[in-house]
Amino acid sequence: MVRTKPEPVIGQCKLCLQQKHLHESHLMPKALYAPGKKGIQYSTRTQSGQDPKQMKAHLLCFDCEQRFDRFGESEVLRWLAPKATKQFPLHDRLRVALPCGEIQQFSVYKGADVGVDTEKFSYFTLSVAWRRSIHEWMNVDGTPLPQWPLGEFGEQMRTFLVGESGFPPDTAIMIIVCSDDFTRQFWTGPSTDTIYNCLGFEFIARGVYFRGLMGHHLHPNFHRVSCASPYGRILHGHCRSMTEEKLRILADFPS
Repeated sequence: MVRTKPEPVIGQCKLCLQQKHLHESHLMPKALYAPGKKGIQYSTRTQSGQDPKQMKAHLLCFDCEQRFDRFGESEVLRWLAPKATKQFPLHDRLRVALPCGEIQQFSVYKGADVGVDTEKFSYFTLSVAWRRSIHEWMNVDGTPLPQWPLGEFGEQMRTFLVGESGFPPDTAIMIIVCSDDFTRQFWTGPSTDTIYNCLGFEFIARGVYFRGLMGHHLHPNFHRVSCASPYGRILHGHCRSMTEEKLRILADFPS
């Protein structure tokens, strides 16, 4: 049987807004998916388990896909080592570094002091949230994930991601590197909420908890711990209870 090559999809790239050949874009990086039957777990609002079909859609042109990889994804995944079972480079680096402060149960580090490019972490975080907001993705169980109505914040994300503007001024990105083995087993799709009178989003990717807040009245304290600010902060600590709570909310995770 001869396989026919699929017809190219031509349309408007969601990022650069130009008419181009569109490539299949993953909601979450392909590298997070398990290569075999026993691998990385996932959780969504309706289902949890292993090895889902990769959620993808024709959204971006080749140039914009490469831009996402170059400015964020490849660097973040290098620190996560998502397909490794015993290595977690970012956690290992922080474990032997000296923190610059403490916030609640978390130690605080400056990215530049530990050799981590936090700007690429913030770019990656916004790229995932933006992709989630612009398309009605199909969940792994066939149910739709409705688009997020981000309004002006969505356009601020797009112009930043495509390189037409600076980082959105009313946005803070917190990254928490989790020291527990449990959180390293999971990735979750991004979910949204409203907290502190701000629009929030969050997701977990193999031991790193990504949290974003957007709002005109965002408290300065959030900017101080943001990885996108000049401070370039990274938080580090035990996250199992926080992860379990998120998984319960998303997928009726057993207590």
